[in-house]
Amino acid sequence: MVKETIRVYARLKPLGRRQQAGIYSVDDEKSASSLEIIVPRDLADGFVNNKRESYKFKFQKIFDQEVKQDVVFDSIAKPVAEWYVVVLESN
Repeated sequence: MVKETIRVYARLKPLGRRQQAGIYSVDDEKSASSLEIIVPRDLADGFVNNKRESYKFKFQKIFDQEVKQDVVFDSIAKPVAEWYVVVLESN
């Protein structure tokens, strides 16, 4: 039996018309990517319960706002679907 870990991806969503731009940075590494979101203290009221300004998260891959849906599908869902087709054909 092959053991796989759960993979977590992020896709940054473009802002709506009324949304304020947040400050974020993406650090792409070979094995994982990290996303740091900075919420200035004056903007934090109403969004979070504490006054922390920096939040950092790790993902297998982070897709930026300009990435099209087909690129996300080809990177994430297509390999999984192809693997299942191979498994089903072998049974």
